[in-house]
Amino acid sequence: MKNPLEFPSVSGSIRNQFRSSYKWELVVTSSISRGRNVLNFPREYTRNCLMNSDRKIYLIDVASGRVYNSKIFTSGQNKENKYVYSCWKQFVTENKLKFRDKVIFNATTGDNVIQVQILRRRRRSC
Repeated sequence: MKNPLEFPSVSGSIRNQFRSSYKWELVVTSSISRGRNVLNFPREYTRNCLMNSDRKIYLIDVASGRVYNSKIFTSGQNKENKYVYSCWKQFVTENKLKFRDKVIFNATTGDNVIQVQILRRRRRSC
């Protein structure tokens, strides 16, 4: 006889429907466009999306499908201050990010994959 308090198991696809996503935006500065900055993750992202065991991050360029991966670094004593360097520099360089382009990041809780979309700033026409 089944235990009446036992809940049926939830399949992986249904469980994934309850995962939440986290989005943030970044406007490219002149320093970023020259490849001189690291990509600092917002604390809310590190708290809610990254697992403590995550050592690598995967940035997926939504337009091309290209995957950039890098080791995750922690700055200082606070373990929530996390950033990446090599994959971010490669992403900036290969996508030729310009001053004032906007980059949109979309991540899912419990996943070390971030989808990245670029919105190019409007160039002035003469």
